[in-house]
Amino acid sequence: MKHKDNGRTPGQPSKNGRPKDKRDGFNQPHPKDDRRATVNPWKQQGLLPPLSPAEYEELKESIRQHGVGVPSVWDAEGNIVDGQNRERACKELGIFCPREVREFASEAEKLELSISLNIARRHLTCAQKRELVAVVLKAHPNVNDRHLGDIVKVSKTTVAAERERLESTGQIDQLDKRMGRDGKWRPAKHRRIITNTPREHEKALEAIKNLPPSCEGKILDTTTAARRARKKMTKEAKGREIIVPTPDDDIRILHCRFQQLELPPSSVKLVATDIPYGGQFVSQIPDLAAFASRVLVEGGTFLTYYGHLYLPKLLAGLGKRLNWGWMICSTWDGNANIVHHPCIWSHWKPIVVYSKGKWSHAERFPDVLRVQGQEKDWHPWQQVLEEVKALVGFFSKPSDLVCDPCGGSFTTALACRDLGRRFVGCDVDRDAVLKGQARLKEEPTILTLPEEANGKEFDEHAADGIPHAQCPFCGRRFPIQRD
Repeated sequence: MKHKDNGRTPGQPSKNGRPKDKRDGFNQPHPKDDRRATVNPWKQQGLLPPLSPAEYEELKESIRQHGVGVPSVWDAEGNIVDGQNRERACKELGIFCPREVREFASEAEKLELSISLNIARRHLTCAQKRELVAVVLKAHPNVNDRHLGDIVKVSKTTVAAERERLESTGQIDQLDKRMGRDGKWRPAKHRRIITNTPREHEKALEAIKNLPPSCEGKILDTTTAARRARKKMTKEAKGREIIVPTPDDDIRILHCRFQQLELPPSSVKLVATDIPYGGQFVSQIPDLAAFASRVLVEGGTFLTYYGHLYLPKLLAGLGKRLNWGWMICSTWDGNANIVHHPCIWSHWKPIVVYSKGKWSHAERFPDVLRVQGQEKDWHPWQQVLEEVKALVGFFSKPSDLVCDPCGGSFTTALACRDLGRRFVGCDVDRDAVLKGQARLKEEPTILTLPEEANGKEFDEHAADGIPHAQCPFCGRRFPIQRD
């Protein structure tokens, strides 16, 4: 047998098909609230008549035999909204009452939910229903008679008669307009978390305040809710983090072979490069792997662009010193690369990703990057700056040291400068080194403005009146510095 206080799920439709949770006239502010102290019937004692001793014992025995069928409802502040009797019975029985932590837009929503659920479970007399109508009208005199009648399960004439009595005695104002169902209301999209232990209940109270909008209208378990709340908080923290473009003193470009590049062991967070694709460099792959293994911090990342033809030899050489991570596809529209064997038109280029020691990268990154156009102004092997910025942003953080042992056009150096990373790189070609140093001086820092600028590029030397800019990949904001 379904018990009075333990039988209907929150939000279950009534007999006329109307959901019990609606945003409606209860949520509209009273036009004269600024002149009158708002009555909060939810916090008053005696809003609904208590269970008789016999009814309470019947509920308690039902919970003892069958458990709690419907969780109690709590708000985000830790106040119980529905299910006081179930909580009391469970406490006396020494068991935990399952709880649903729920978001409410106002005290009025809590009141309406409590009334609708209890009316469905309790057998109130006509006099008790009239008293309940009076309490609600004193708090929300602008609610529509028909709407309130549907909630309390009385006719609209009963509500109108009680309203007239309260107006005649001056207990509520006589209003010209009332808010009610007009066909435009929508069900309230609450964030809801189901808990089964006291520990889960504490976690739910903390998580529900930080859930993202995507969780609206969903019922979550505690683990999922906590994970999504942490993700939202981490994203917001990154958005608030200030990045200062790296000064030129922290961007070092050297003329030497990478085997001669002297760096302290375990000092580099990311080795990002674009090594020669031809067979002449294959013999240096073991040296490159040893170099990366020496300079990278534990858990640091190594990545490089590479061609298709000698890719197996690259993977074999790097795998002796580093741990395989993943492969990213750099693709583009337009002309394809011709691979004569085995007769392929190639529209993508591999970017292999390795780590020193155990893979420790926790943030997600895409494994397909689409390049818009080509940039070959400084070097025939030059990569697109925006794509390199994306890679640096994925695998390093501000102030980290990034190394490019085969600098070429030194696009990685520009990316590190713009994103607030320190950089050291080298190249065996003296002309490439001179061009790279000149490029750093000639090309200003290109920043992406906040969202209101519609993503247009911005030159820092023309940033008069704009105090900050936003990194296009990591979302962090940093000040624009002027000379």
